[in-house]
Amino acid sequence: MDIREYLGDIILIIILCSSTYLSLAAIGAPPSLIAYGLLIAISISGLFLIIHQKIRTIELNITNRERMVRISLEEISAKMAQRYDSSIERIEETVAEVAKRVYR
Repeated sequence: MDIREYLGDIILIIILCSSTYLSLAAIGAPPSLIAYGLLIAISISGLFLIIHQKIRTIELNITNRERMVRISLEEISAKMAQRYDSSIERIEETVAEVAKRVYR
């Protein structure tokens, strides 16, 4: 887990927890309610981190599949070019053989 990738999420977690604490403390909530509010904020923050990680995993999977498809298409293209060349060679050989028979 690279910290730079999650820096935005970490900043969001800090802002979310501090704003939760300040808003609950400003209305004069009891400490237990402040603790419950912070627990909810931390849970939501954890959800953000999990979603970020899942999206990152999906992006990596898509990139890998795209690379695999590109490689497969290149291989298919090379095989088709080889088959095309071999078919052209056979046709040229057949035409040359027929031409020899005709001129005899």
